[in-house]
Amino acid sequence: MSGDFETMEDQNEIALLEEELIQLMVKSSLVVPSENPTLLCSVWTRKMYNPDSLRAQLKSIWKTKKKFEILVAGQNLFTISFEDEEDLE
Repeated sequence: MSGDFETMEDQNEIALLEEELIQLMVKSSLVVPSENPTLLCSVWTRKMYNPDSLRAQLKSIWKTKKKFEILVAGQNLFTISFEDEEDLE
């Protein structure tokens, strides 16, 4: 979304800004604060996304010095915690 509300043909539809949608997803999730540097990752698909699949894909493209852990925080919402802050960067 561009951030603007678009004209709706059906007045019963609700439009959310992308930022609002993300806030709703996080509020209804199981995000737990961590002492480790952590990313919050949302996979935008209608199907349930497999965390093992995400881990395999990220391992193949990220060259981290140390390990990272992926936890499910909600539907297609994940926390990725790093042992090394440089890996987060």
